[in-house]
Amino acid sequence: MNNQSRFVTLCNAVLEGQANEAELAEFQTALRDDPQCRQAYRDQMKIHAYLTWQHGRAAVDESLVISTKPETPSSISRWNFSALGLALSLLILAVGLTGWWLSSANGIPLVVISATDLELAKGSRIYRRQIDIPQGSLKFRLDSGAEIEAIGPVQFELVSDMLLRVTHGSVTVDVGDDAIGFQVETAEAQIIDLGTRFGVSVRDTGETDVVVFEGAVDVHTPPRQSKPSQAIANLKEGEAIRVDKGKGSKRLTSVVVRGERDEVLAGNKDPTPVITDINDNGKHHRKNRCYSVRVGGLGPPTKSYVGLGLPKWRPLKGERFPETMRGADVVLMYSQDRFYPNLEYYVNISVPSRLFVWHDSRLEPPDWLSNDFEKTDVKLRSGPWPPSNDIISSIEVSDGEDIYVEYEVWQRDVSAGTVTLGGNHNRSTSTRYAMYGIAAKALEQ
Repeated sequence: MNNQSRFVTLCNAVLEGQANEAELAEFQTALRDDPQCRQAYRDQMKIHAYLTWQHGRAAVDESLVISTKPETPSSISRWNFSALGLALSLLILAVGLTGWWLSSANGIPLVVISATDLELAKGSRIYRRQIDIPQGSLKFRLDSGAEIEAIGPVQFELVSDMLLRVTHGSVTVDVGDDAIGFQVETAEAQIIDLGTRFGVSVRDTGETDVVVFEGAVDVHTPPRQSKPSQAIANLKEGEAIRVDKGKGSKRLTSVVVRGERDEVLAGNKDPTPVITDINDNGKHHRKNRCYSVRVGGLGPPTKSYVGLGLPKWRPLKGERFPETMRGADVVLMYSQDRFYPNLEYYVNISVPSRLFVWHDSRLEPPDWLSNDFEKTDVKLRSGPWPPSNDIISSIEVSDGEDIYVEYEVWQRDVSAGTVTLGGNHNRSTSTRYAMYGIAAKALEQ
Protein backbone atom coordinates (compact mmCIF):
# COMPACT_ATOMS: atom_id res chain seq x y z
CA MET A 1 0.00 0.00 0.00
CA ASN A 2 1.52 3.30 -1.11
CA ASN A 3 -0.42 5.51 1.33
CA GLN A 4 1.16 4.81 4.71
CA SER A 5 -1.16 7.15 6.60
CA ARG A 6 -4.19 5.36 5.16
CA PHE A 7 -2.91 1.95 6.32
CA VAL A 8 -2.26 3.31 9.83
CA THR A 9 -5.82 4.63 9.94
CA LEU A 10 -7.19 1.28 8.79
CA CYS A 11 -4.99 -0.62 11.25
CA ASN A 12 -6.19 1.46 14.20
CA ALA A 13 -9.83 1.17 13.14
CA VAL A 14 -9.59 -2.62 12.93
CA LEU A 15 -7.83 -2.99 16.27
CA GLU A 16 -10.34 -0.70 17.97
CA GLY A 17 -13.29 -2.58 16.48
CA GLN A 18 -14.46 0.56 14.62
CA ALA A 19 -13.81 -0.44 10.98
CA ASN A 20 -16.82 -0.61 8.69
CA GLU A 21 -17.31 -3.24 6.00
CA ALA A 22 -15.52 -1.24 3.29
CA GLU A 23 -12.57 -0.45 5.56
CA LEU A 24 -12.25 -4.11 6.58
CA ALA A 25 -12.14 -5.12 2.91
CA GLU A 26 -9.47 -2.49 2.17
CA PHE A 27 -7.45 -3.63 5.21
CA GLN A 28 -7.59 -7.31 4.16
CA THR A 29 -6.45 -6.42 0.64
CA ALA A 30 -3.47 -4.49 2.00
CA LEU A 31 -2.43 -7.43 4.19
CA ARG A 32 -2.73 -9.91 1.33
CA ASP A 33 -0.88 -7.81 -1.24
CA ASP A 34 1.82 -5.97 0.72
CA PRO A 35 4.45 -7.84 2.83
CA GLN A 36 5.47 -4.54 4.47
CA CYS A 37 1.90 -4.01 5.67
CA ARG A 38 1.80 -7.54 7.08
CA GLN A 39 5.00 -7.01 9.04
CA ALA A 40 3.87 -3.58 10.21
CA TYR A 41 0.58 -5.03 11.40
CA ARG A 42 2.36 -7.77 13.37
CA ASP A 43 4.56 -5.15 15.04
CA GLN A 44 1.62 -2.96 15.89
CA MET A 45 -0.29 -5.93 17.29
CA LYS A 46 2.55 -6.47 19.76
CA ILE A 47 2.41 -2.85 20.90
CA HIS A 48 -1.37 -2.75 20.87
CA ALA A 49 -1.72 -5.97 22.86
CA TYR A 50 0.76 -4.65 25.42
CA LEU A 51 -1.30 -1.50 25.93
CA THR A 52 -4.57 -3.42 26.01
CA TRP A 53 -3.19 -5.74 28.66
CA GLN A 54 -2.00 -2.84 30.78
CA HIS A 55 -4.09 0.24 30.15
CA GLY A 56 -6.76 -0.02 27.48
CA ARG A 57 -6.27 1.21 23.92
CA ALA A 58 -4.65 4.04 22.03
CA ALA A 59 -3.90 4.87 18.45
CA VAL A 60 -0.36 4.32 17.25
CA ASP A 61 1.63 6.97 15.42
CA GLU A 62 2.35 5.93 11.83
CA SER A 63 6.09 6.36 12.29
CA LEU A 64 5.94 3.47 14.76
CA VAL A 65 3.98 1.28 12.34
CA ILE A 66 5.57 1.81 8.92
CA SER A 67 9.08 3.08 8.40
CA THR A 68 9.52 6.04 6.06
CA LYS A 69 12.16 4.05 4.19
CA PRO A 70 11.90 0.44 2.95
CA GLU A 71 13.11 -2.19 5.38
CA THR A 72 13.72 -5.89 4.96
CA PRO A 73 11.80 -8.31 7.22
CA SER A 74 15.03 -9.20 9.02
CA SER A 75 15.78 -5.57 9.86
CA ILE A 76 12.26 -5.08 11.19
CA SER A 77 12.52 -8.14 13.38
CA ARG A 78 15.70 -6.75 14.95
CA TRP A 79 13.85 -3.67 16.28
CA ASN A 80 15.92 -2.06 19.01
CA PHE A 81 14.11 -2.81 22.26
CA SER A 82 15.13 0.46 23.88
CA ALA A 83 13.33 2.25 21.07
CA LEU A 84 10.35 -0.03 21.61
CA GLY A 85 10.34 0.87 25.30
CA LEU A 86 10.27 4.57 24.43
CA ALA A 87 7.46 3.97 21.97
CA LEU A 88 5.48 2.10 24.60
CA SER A 89 6.00 4.90 27.11
CA LEU A 90 4.69 7.46 24.65
CA LEU A 91 1.71 5.28 23.86
CA ILE A 92 0.89 4.71 27.52
CA LEU A 93 0.91 8.48 27.98
CA ALA A 94 -1.41 8.77 25.01
CA VAL A 95 -3.78 6.30 26.61
CA GLY A 96 -3.88 8.38 29.77
CA LEU A 97 -4.72 11.48 27.75
CA THR A 98 -7.44 9.97 25.61
CA GLY A 99 -9.09 7.71 28.19
CA TRP A 100 -10.02 5.30 25.40
CA TRP A 101 -11.08 1.89 26.78
CA LEU A 102 -11.83 -1.51 25.38
CA SER A 103 -15.35 -1.52 23.99
CA SER A 104 -18.92 -0.42 24.57
CA ALA A 105 -20.72 -1.17 27.83
CA ASN A 106 -23.16 -3.38 25.95
CA GLY A 107 -20.45 -5.87 25.00
CA ILE A 108 -19.41 -7.06 21.55
CA PRO A 109 -22.11 -7.77 18.94
CA LEU A 110 -22.31 -11.29 17.54
CA VAL A 111 -24.71 -13.32 15.41
CA VAL A 112 -25.63 -16.82 16.61
CA ILE A 113 -25.00 -19.54 14.01
CA SER A 114 -25.89 -22.48 16.24
CA ALA A 115 -26.25 -23.13 19.97
CA THR A 116 -27.37 -25.89 22.30
CA ASP A 117 -28.87 -23.19 24.55
CA LEU A 118 -32.45 -22.92 23.30
CA GLU A 119 -32.64 -19.29 24.40
CA LEU A 120 -30.05 -18.37 21.74
CA ALA A 121 -31.99 -18.52 18.49
CA LYS A 122 -30.18 -19.10 15.21
CA GLY A 123 -29.60 -15.78 13.45
CA SER A 124 -30.20 -13.65 16.53
CA ARG A 125 -27.90 -10.68 17.12
CA ILE A 126 -26.83 -10.34 20.73
CA TYR A 127 -24.18 -8.49 22.74
CA ARG A 128 -21.74 -10.33 24.96
CA ARG A 129 -18.42 -9.68 26.66
CA GLN A 130 -17.83 -12.58 29.07
CA ILE A 131 -18.98 -15.98 27.80
CA ASP A 132 -19.16 -19.02 30.09
CA ILE A 133 -20.40 -22.32 28.63
CA PRO A 134 -20.45 -25.08 31.31
CA GLN A 135 -21.67 -27.62 28.76
CA GLY A 136 -22.99 -27.72 25.22
CA SER A 137 -21.71 -25.60 22.35
CA LEU A 138 -22.00 -22.18 20.74
CA LYS A 139 -21.03 -21.05 17.26
CA PHE A 140 -21.25 -17.38 16.30
CA ARG A 141 -20.02 -14.77 13.83
CA LEU A 142 -18.46 -11.45 14.79
CA ASP A 143 -18.81 -8.27 12.75
CA SER A 144 -15.23 -8.68 11.54
CA GLY A 145 -16.32 -11.88 9.77
CA ALA A 146 -14.53 -14.26 12.16
CA GLU A 147 -16.52 -17.34 13.14
CA ILE A 148 -15.96 -18.83 16.60
CA GLU A 149 -17.04 -22.28 17.75
CA ALA A 150 -16.71 -23.33 21.38
CA ILE A 151 -17.55 -26.60 23.15
CA GLY A 152 -18.04 -26.44 26.91
CA PRO A 153 -16.74 -26.20 29.45
CA VAL A 154 -15.14 -23.00 28.18
CA GLN A 155 -14.70 -19.44 29.41
CA PHE A 156 -13.55 -16.51 27.28
CA GLU A 157 -13.84 -12.75 26.87
CA LEU A 158 -14.74 -10.89 23.70
CA VAL A 159 -12.45 -7.85 23.82
CA SER A 160 -13.37 -6.71 20.30
CA ASP A 161 -14.46 -8.28 17.03
CA MET A 162 -10.75 -8.86 16.32
CA LEU A 163 -9.61 -10.02 19.77
CA LEU A 164 -10.70 -12.90 22.01
CA ARG A 165 -9.17 -13.83 25.38
CA VAL A 166 -9.55 -17.46 26.52
CA THR A 167 -9.43 -18.28 30.23
CA HIS A 168 -10.29 -21.97 30.13
CA GLY A 169 -11.41 -24.55 27.57
CA SER A 170 -11.30 -24.75 23.78
CA VAL A 171 -12.30 -22.46 20.91
CA THR A 172 -11.96 -22.92 17.16
CA VAL A 173 -11.62 -19.81 14.99
CA ASP A 174 -12.32 -19.55 11.25
CA VAL A 175 -11.34 -16.13 9.92
CA GLY A 176 -12.10 -16.86 6.27
CA ASP A 177 -11.06 -14.00 3.98
CA ASP A 178 -12.55 -11.23 6.10
CA ALA A 179 -10.79 -11.27 9.48
CA ILE A 180 -7.10 -11.81 8.72
CA GLY A 181 -5.17 -10.56 11.75
CA PHE A 182 -7.69 -11.86 14.28
CA GLN A 183 -6.03 -12.47 17.63
CA VAL A 184 -6.57 -14.92 20.49
CA GLU A 185 -4.86 -14.38 23.83
CA THR A 186 -4.36 -16.68 26.81
CA ALA A 187 -2.26 -16.36 29.94
CA GLU A 188 0.55 -18.24 28.14
CA ALA A 189 0.32 -17.20 24.49
CA GLN A 190 -0.73 -14.59 21.97
CA ILE A 191 -1.93 -16.08 18.65
CA ILE A 192 -2.09 -13.80 15.60
CA ASP A 193 -3.95 -15.15 12.60
CA LEU A 194 -2.47 -14.94 9.10
CA GLY A 195 -5.59 -16.13 7.28
CA THR A 196 -6.60 -19.48 8.66
CA ARG A 197 -8.73 -21.87 10.66
CA PHE A 198 -7.14 -22.72 13.99
CA GLY A 199 -7.90 -23.95 17.49
CA VAL A 200 -6.77 -22.79 20.94
CA SER A 201 -7.26 -24.75 24.14
CA VAL A 202 -6.39 -23.73 27.70
CA ARG A 203 -5.96 -26.86 29.78
CA ASP A 204 -6.79 -27.35 33.45
CA THR A 205 -3.03 -27.16 34.15
CA GLY A 206 -2.87 -23.70 32.54
CA GLU A 207 -0.95 -24.80 29.43
CA THR A 208 -2.07 -23.48 26.06
CA ASP A 209 -2.47 -25.73 23.01
CA VAL A 210 -2.46 -24.16 19.54
CA VAL A 211 -3.28 -26.14 16.39
CA VAL A 212 -3.67 -24.96 12.78
CA PHE A 213 -6.24 -26.74 10.59
CA GLU A 214 -5.80 -24.46 7.55
CA GLY A 215 -3.49 -21.54 6.78
CA ALA A 216 -1.01 -20.22 9.36
CA VAL A 217 -0.67 -18.35 12.65
CA ASP A 218 2.10 -16.58 14.54
CA VAL A 219 2.42 -17.54 18.22
CA HIS A 220 4.01 -15.14 20.71
CA THR A 221 4.40 -14.87 24.43
CA PRO A 222 1.73 -12.59 25.92
CA PRO A 223 2.85 -9.02 26.62
CA ARG A 224 3.86 -8.40 30.23
CA GLN A 225 4.61 -5.32 32.29
CA SER A 226 8.33 -6.04 32.21
CA LYS A 227 8.77 -6.81 28.51
CA PRO A 228 6.92 -7.01 25.19
CA SER A 229 5.87 -10.28 23.62
CA GLN A 230 8.44 -12.55 21.96
CA ALA A 231 7.97 -14.87 18.98
CA ILE A 232 7.48 -18.54 19.86
CA ALA A 233 6.57 -20.20 16.55
CA ASN A 234 5.00 -19.79 13.14
CA LEU A 235 2.57 -22.67 12.67
CA LYS A 236 1.14 -23.87 9.36
CA GLU A 237 -1.57 -26.36 8.47
CA GLY A 238 -1.21 -29.62 10.38
CA GLU A 239 1.11 -28.18 13.03
CA ALA A 240 0.53 -27.71 16.76
CA ILE A 241 2.39 -26.81 19.94
CA ARG A 242 1.78 -26.76 23.68
CA VAL A 243 2.97 -23.61 25.47
CA ASP A 244 3.98 -23.63 29.13
CA LYS A 245 5.52 -20.46 30.56
CA GLY A 246 7.78 -22.46 32.83
CA LYS A 247 9.00 -24.92 30.16
CA GLY A 248 8.62 -23.09 26.86
CA SER A 249 6.86 -24.83 23.95
CA LYS A 250 6.89 -28.36 22.59
CA ARG A 251 5.33 -30.30 19.75
CA LEU A 252 1.75 -31.44 20.33
CA THR A 253 1.60 -34.85 18.66
CA SER A 254 -2.18 -35.07 18.25
CA VAL A 255 -5.44 -33.27 18.95
CA VAL A 256 -8.97 -34.60 19.32
CA VAL A 257 -11.48 -32.90 17.03
CA ARG A 258 -15.18 -33.14 16.33
CA GLY A 259 -17.44 -31.68 13.68
CA GLU A 260 -19.21 -33.13 10.67
CA ARG A 261 -17.45 -30.94 8.10
CA ASP A 262 -14.64 -28.83 9.59
CA GLU A 263 -12.41 -29.70 12.52
CA VAL A 264 -13.56 -28.31 15.88
CA LEU A 265 -11.49 -28.82 19.02
CA ALA A 266 -13.30 -31.14 21.40
CA GLY A 267 -14.31 -29.96 24.87
CA ASN A 268 -12.13 -30.81 27.87
CA LYS A 269 -14.94 -32.85 29.44
CA ASP A 270 -16.11 -34.69 26.32
CA PRO A 271 -16.25 -38.51 26.50
CA THR A 272 -12.88 -40.19 26.04
CA PRO A 273 -12.29 -41.00 22.35
CA VAL A 274 -11.34 -44.50 21.20
CA ILE A 275 -8.06 -43.17 19.77
CA THR A 276 -6.61 -40.91 22.45
CA ASP A 277 -3.25 -40.17 20.81
CA ILE A 278 -1.01 -41.05 17.87
CA ASN A 279 2.72 -40.42 17.54
CA ASP A 280 5.55 -41.61 15.30
CA ASN A 281 9.30 -42.18 15.26
CA GLY A 282 10.03 -39.83 12.38
CA LYS A 283 12.40 -36.86 12.29
CA HIS A 284 10.27 -34.49 10.27
CA HIS A 285 11.19 -31.33 8.43
CA ARG A 286 8.08 -29.79 10.00
CA LYS A 287 9.04 -30.33 13.62
CA ASN A 288 5.63 -29.33 15.00
CA ARG A 289 3.46 -31.54 12.82
CA CYS A 290 0.35 -32.89 14.53
CA TYR A 291 -2.24 -35.59 13.86
CA SER A 292 -5.95 -34.82 14.12
CA VAL A 293 -8.15 -37.59 15.52
CA ARG A 294 -11.75 -36.99 14.42
CA VAL A 295 -14.00 -38.62 17.00
CA GLY A 296 -16.70 -40.75 15.40
CA GLY A 297 -15.93 -38.99 12.14
CA LEU A 298 -15.42 -41.79 9.62
CA GLY A 299 -18.13 -41.66 6.99
CA PRO A 300 -18.76 -40.27 3.53
CA PRO A 301 -17.03 -37.98 2.78
CA THR A 302 -14.23 -37.60 5.34
CA LYS A 303 -11.05 -35.57 4.76
CA SER A 304 -8.23 -38.01 4.11
CA TYR A 305 -4.83 -36.26 4.24
CA VAL A 306 -3.33 -33.12 5.75
CA GLY A 307 -3.03 -30.38 3.16
CA LEU A 308 -5.00 -32.22 0.47
CA GLY A 309 -8.45 -30.70 0.53
CA LEU A 310 -9.92 -32.54 -2.45
CA PRO A 311 -9.46 -36.30 -1.82
CA LYS A 312 -11.98 -37.66 0.71
CA TRP A 313 -12.64 -41.15 2.10
CA ARG A 314 -15.63 -42.55 0.22
CA PRO A 315 -17.35 -45.88 -0.50
CA LEU A 316 -16.87 -47.58 -3.85
CA LYS A 317 -18.96 -46.15 -6.66
CA GLY A 318 -22.58 -47.22 -6.35
CA GLU A 319 -22.11 -48.69 -2.85
CA ARG A 320 -22.99 -47.49 0.64
CA PHE A 321 -20.30 -46.65 3.17
CA PRO A 322 -19.45 -49.82 5.17
CA GLU A 323 -21.58 -49.86 8.32
CA THR A 324 -18.89 -51.76 10.21
CA MET A 325 -16.60 -48.72 9.81
CA ARG A 326 -19.04 -45.83 9.88
CA GLY A 327 -18.68 -43.71 13.03
CA ALA A 328 -15.17 -44.91 13.89
CA ASP A 329 -12.51 -42.51 15.17
CA VAL A 330 -10.36 -41.66 12.16
CA VAL A 331 -6.85 -40.19 11.91
CA LEU A 332 -6.00 -37.46 9.42
CA MET A 333 -2.79 -38.83 7.88
CA TYR A 334 0.14 -37.26 6.01
CA SER A 335 0.33 -38.25 2.34
CA GLN A 336 4.11 -37.74 2.18
CA ASP A 337 4.64 -40.53 4.75
CA ARG A 338 4.32 -42.98 1.86
CA PHE A 339 7.99 -42.27 1.10
CA TYR A 340 9.28 -43.74 4.38
CA PRO A 341 9.05 -47.53 4.78
CA ASN A 342 10.76 -47.46 8.20
CA LEU A 343 8.30 -45.04 9.76
CA GLU A 344 6.37 -46.40 12.75
CA TYR A 345 3.16 -45.12 14.32
CA TYR A 346 2.14 -45.57 17.95
CA VAL A 347 -1.63 -45.50 18.34
CA ASN A 348 -3.08 -45.24 21.86
CA ILE A 349 -6.42 -47.04 22.23
CA SER A 350 -8.64 -46.33 25.26
CA VAL A 351 -10.98 -49.38 25.15
CA PRO A 352 -11.09 -52.80 23.45
CA SER A 353 -11.59 -51.90 19.81
CA ARG A 354 -11.51 -52.99 16.20
CA LEU A 355 -8.60 -51.28 14.48
CA PHE A 356 -8.95 -50.68 10.74
CA VAL A 357 -6.17 -50.03 8.23
CA TRP A 358 -7.03 -49.50 4.56
CA HIS A 359 -4.17 -49.87 2.11
CA ASP A 360 -3.72 -48.97 -1.57
CA SER A 361 -4.99 -51.99 -3.56
CA ARG A 362 -2.28 -51.51 -6.21
CA LEU A 363 0.53 -51.99 -3.71
CA GLU A 364 1.71 -55.20 -2.03
CA PRO A 365 0.84 -54.92 1.67
CA PRO A 366 3.79 -54.54 4.06
CA ASP A 367 4.73 -57.54 6.21
CA TRP A 368 3.42 -56.04 9.45
CA LEU A 369 -0.03 -55.60 7.89
CA SER A 370 -0.34 -59.06 6.32
CA ASN A 371 1.04 -60.75 9.45
CA ASP A 372 -0.90 -58.91 12.17
CA PHE A 373 -4.18 -57.98 10.46
CA GLU A 374 -6.97 -59.84 8.70
CA LYS A 375 -7.90 -58.81 5.18
CA THR A 376 -11.64 -58.20 4.71
CA ASP A 377 -13.90 -58.03 1.66
CA VAL A 378 -14.53 -54.34 2.37
CA LYS A 379 -13.03 -51.64 0.17
CA LEU A 380 -12.87 -47.85 0.29
CA ARG A 381 -11.65 -45.25 -2.14
CA SER A 382 -10.21 -41.73 -1.91
CA GLY A 383 -10.76 -38.90 -4.32
CA PRO A 384 -11.26 -37.19 -6.55
CA TRP A 385 -7.53 -36.64 -7.07
CA PRO A 386 -6.05 -33.83 -9.19
CA PRO A 387 -4.51 -35.26 -12.39
CA SER A 388 -1.14 -33.69 -11.55
CA ASN A 389 -0.59 -35.81 -8.42
CA ASP A 390 1.96 -38.60 -9.00
CA ILE A 391 -0.03 -40.98 -6.79
CA ILE A 392 -2.57 -41.52 -9.56
CA SER A 393 -0.15 -41.40 -12.53
CA SER A 394 -0.72 -45.11 -13.30
CA ILE A 395 -4.55 -44.92 -13.16
CA GLU A 396 -6.23 -44.59 -16.53
CA VAL A 397 -9.68 -43.00 -16.82
CA SER A 398 -11.78 -41.57 -19.63
CA ASP A 399 -11.47 -37.89 -20.45
CA GLY A 400 -13.36 -35.77 -17.95
CA GLU A 401 -13.79 -38.62 -15.48
CA ASP A 402 -12.75 -38.10 -11.84
CA ILE A 403 -9.79 -40.14 -10.57
CA TYR A 404 -10.05 -42.27 -7.41
CA VAL A 405 -7.66 -44.58 -5.54
CA GLU A 406 -9.06 -47.89 -4.27
CA TYR A 407 -8.04 -49.40 -0.91
CA GLU A 408 -8.35 -52.85 0.69
CA VAL A 409 -9.54 -52.79 4.29
CA TRP A 410 -7.72 -54.81 6.95
CA GLN A 411 -8.83 -55.20 10.55
CA ARG A 412 -7.61 -56.39 13.93
CA ASP A 413 -9.22 -56.54 17.38
CA VAL A 414 -7.03 -54.92 20.03
CA SER A 415 -7.11 -54.35 23.77
CA ALA A 416 -6.71 -50.94 25.39
CA GLY A 417 -3.10 -49.80 25.12
CA THR A 418 -0.57 -48.82 22.46
CA VAL A 419 -0.56 -50.47 19.03
CA THR A 420 2.47 -50.12 16.74
CA LEU A 421 1.93 -49.81 12.97
CA GLY A 422 4.67 -49.80 10.33
CA GLY A 423 5.44 -48.06 7.06
CA ASN A 424 3.31 -47.99 3.93
CA HIS A 425 5.39 -50.60 2.06
CA ASN A 426 8.39 -52.91 2.29
CA ARG A 427 10.36 -51.39 -0.58
CA SER A 428 11.84 -47.91 -0.63
CA THR A 429 10.95 -47.57 -4.34
CA SER A 430 7.17 -47.93 -3.84
CA THR A 431 6.42 -44.22 -3.59
CA ARG A 432 3.79 -43.65 -6.30
CA TYR A 433 1.05 -45.14 -4.17
CA ALA A 434 -1.29 -43.60 -1.62
CA MET A 435 -0.61 -43.59 2.11
CA TYR A 436 -2.85 -45.88 4.16
CA GLY A 437 -5.65 -44.79 6.50
CA ILE A 438 -6.28 -45.58 10.18
CA ALA A 439 -9.49 -45.78 12.21
CA ALA A 440 -10.75 -47.53 15.35
CA LYS A 441 -14.20 -48.39 16.66
CA ALA A 442 -15.04 -49.65 20.14
CA LEU A 443 -16.12 -53.28 20.33
CA GLU A 444 -19.59 -53.95 21.66
CA GLN A 445 -19.41 -55.23 25.23
